[in-house]
Amino acid sequence: GGPCIPFFLSSSLPPLTHTMSTLGGVALVGGTRMVGWSAAALTRTLSETRCNFPPWLKPRRGHTGTPRGAAAAAWGGAANRRASSTRAEPAAEDSGLLHEHIQGAESVEDAHEIMFFSLRHAATVTIKEMHAFGAQKNNKRATLIAAQFLHEELPIRIARRARELKKLPHNLGEMPSIVEVRKLYEESFFRLRRMPCPKTNKMEEEFTAMLDNMMTQHNSVQQIVASGLQELNDHLATETRAGLYNPTADYDFGQFLDRFYLSRVGMRVLVGQHIMLHHPQEGFIGIIQSECQPAAVCKHAVDDAKMICELSYGVAPEVRLLGATDMKLPYIPEHLHYIFFELIKNSMRAVVERHGPDVALPPVEVVFAEGIEDIAIKISDKGGGIPRSGMDRLWSYSFTTAGGTAEKIERSKSGDKRPVMAGFAPRAPPGRK
Repeated sequence: GGPCIPFFLSSSLPPLTHTMSTLGGVALVGGTRMVGWSAAALTRTLSETRCNFPPWLKPRRGHTGTPRGAAAAAWGGAANRRASSTRAEPAAEDSGLLHEHIQGAESVEDAHEIMFFSLRHAATVTIKEMHAFGAQKNNKRATLIAAQFLHEELPIRIARRARELKKLPHNLGEMPSIVEVRKLYEESFFRLRRMPCPKTNKMEEEFTAMLDNMMTQHNSVQQIVASGLQELNDHLATETRAGLYNPTADYDFGQFLDRFYLSRVGMRVLVGQHIMLHHPQEGFIGIIQSECQPAAVCKHAVDDAKMICELSYGVAPEVRLLGATDMKLPYIPEHLHYIFFELIKNSMRAVVERHGPDVALPPVEVVFAEGIEDIAIKISDKGGGIPRSGMDRLWSYSFTTAGGTAEKIERSKSGDKRPVMAGFAPRAPPGRK
């Protein structure tokens, strides 16, 4: 319920994700001892299902002047950026993870394989590269190349998240909700690795259908993780009262969640872009709208937030859109909607709780400003602001200014979640990504 929340969008299409400084390559423990997978397992991991990208896919000087050259530079550049990353050594305790039970593993070699992939670097792909790649005319060739890239890339990203979930401190990794997510990631890893690299259009269609199914299975991950954090919050509060836990020596769960949600967003964008290339829409390249109008997206988000607010409080303040409401840029409207919805919903809640439902509510204002290189969008309300003591925790996943009306996350037997106005749900921080 802050008085002013600005955020920025760049017309130069910022990177979708970044390459984190992590472990990669063949790992050694203590510099002398090879982690316990066999040479045969390593050979199978690297060659059995790996795609061989055609030579023209690699970016070369003078080949980026055409759509095909731009596409080749995009995906080839992503692959080369990962291939040229430096290698590092894992922590000694990682070797112990190799022989623990892993969901979906049928042999020790399978456990070795997911560990090996978790030590490799993820590739960097920008929205600009995806837009250029998807714009080429030969759609079937483009989707086949993209499928081959995803067949190589997704197991790395999934294995890294599964490994990190397994290593969480304070027994968070063993809490039922986190175990549920980790098993889902491990099963997805082996589904991908056991499917041959798509080399024909028919194989690509089968691969895409599997990705679509996998996306659906992962829809609830964000709220399941939120449930795990609520479980942890309650557990640590009990231990703190008993003197068994020192909050000042806490593991930085915020950084873990930043990495987890950034990786999740990156994977869903890559997969969603590939799937939507099969279902072209006017004005879109995959999930990227070539002339996205932020104000139009904002109007839809306002309608959704207003409905939730009225369900919770019986009333909702007016939202006014001001400034350069006609500006356009290439962007993913779904991401904009998420940001608008969470911030406007928060502003509505703060205004209603501060002024009460029985008086004329002051409006929430959204101001759009267009610059030469970027645009700025400011959302402001008269909900009372954020206490100075809470400023340092503004982007904490457990922070809220909500009062007694804040709601806990509720999971039905079917696994569906109903929308909440506030509570222990990591909604606004992921929007910052």
